[in-house]
Amino acid sequence: MVLNTPIKSDQREASDSRAPLGLFYQKQSVLDVAQRMRNGLLLYPIIWPILMQVDNYTERHPWFVGINGLCLVAASILRLFFHRRLKRALDRQFNQTRFVFRVLSLGYSLYWGILCALIMTATDTDSLKWMMLMTTVGITAGGTVIVALDPVLPLLYPLFTLGPTVFGLLPQGGTVNLAISTLSAVFFAYSVSIARLVGRDYWARQRSQALLEQRARELEAISRTDALTQVPNRLLFQERLSRAWRDAQRSGQPLSIAMVDLDFFKRINDNHGHPFGDLCLQAAARALTQAIHKPSDLIARYGGEEFVILMPNTDLQGAQAVAQRLLAGIGETVVKQGAHMVTLSCSIGVSSMAPTMRERAEQLMEEADVALYQAKQTGRAKVACYEAASSVEGKRNSSTV
Repeated sequence: MVLNTPIKSDQREASDSRAPLGLFYQKQSVLDVAQRMRNGLLLYPIIWPILMQVDNYTERHPWFVGINGLCLVAASILRLFFHRRLKRALDRQFNQTRFVFRVLSLGYSLYWGILCALIMTATDTDSLKWMMLMTTVGITAGGTVIVALDPVLPLLYPLFTLGPTVFGLLPQGGTVNLAISTLSAVFFAYSVSIARLVGRDYWARQRSQALLEQRARELEAISRTDALTQVPNRLLFQERLSRAWRDAQRSGQPLSIAMVDLDFFKRINDNHGHPFGDLCLQAAARALTQAIHKPSDLIARYGGEEFVILMPNTDLQGAQAVAQRLLAGIGETVVKQGAHMVTLSCSIGVSSMAPTMRERAEQLMEEADVALYQAKQTGRAKVACYEAASSVEGKRNSSTV
């Protein structure tokens, strides 16, 4: 592998304030609308019998009042049942659930709008029709603000509550009916404009929250990423090592580490300059990354010209095979810049163990470091594996592979 230009790090762009938010925020908007609706789900069944006392309408039309009252109660119970399962349904099938949520909400408002239109066009409801209209206007005003967080409901909700009345009164003609229809149209336009303002403020807050969360994730990633090589840094490696160590203790599976040190790196800096040395570190990081095949393995820059590879569920033999790939990958890396050119090489120390409660994760690191020292002492550009010695003192030594 020949590297002629410095490796550029990927820069994630900030979210466009006009771009659609992710699925999480769309789900949250539906849940927020449902939360705002919760206190009004039983509003219609409560208001209906109270209104029907005006003009003795219940006594004169008991079947009409009773049947529609039961329908309003049934619709409210259905919506309460649906709202209780809304979150789980959104997680399973978002688009279908949001569609059903909108249909139920608009169907409920349309039913009330039709009832209002029937009362308004009746001939024996002198006082009731004005009470019904005033109530419907109040419900429309509050309801439009409640559903303002949804991009569809604010436009259709006032149309479904007031529209049937307008369509019922206009054919009858008359100054009063025309005035009611005109005022309803004005109120519809006003309600929609207010809902848009509320919705715009809500989504602006959501976008700000999304941007803050993205920035927090980016800062967290930066704090755990080596700025030069763009591989995980020592902090992230220590966190992953602790987690892998605990998992290996529970499962009894082996855990392996390979410590990689670039050979004669000081000489590269002295002969070619530190900028070229940085280019070599970037090339080495890329070569090591390409040699890692398992998603669970982690490569990190440990410090200076030293890298470390964490290999969960990998025994010593498997770690040796990985180390040989790492060694070959580095050995094939040629870095060129202007008149400067070097072929990289490295020394690798490997250690492996099945952790028990008596041992520490630091011990695995220490053994890999001992093996790395052995590899460098015996000629460099090789892999050395740490193994327990059978000497009288019981000391641990390393063997070269």
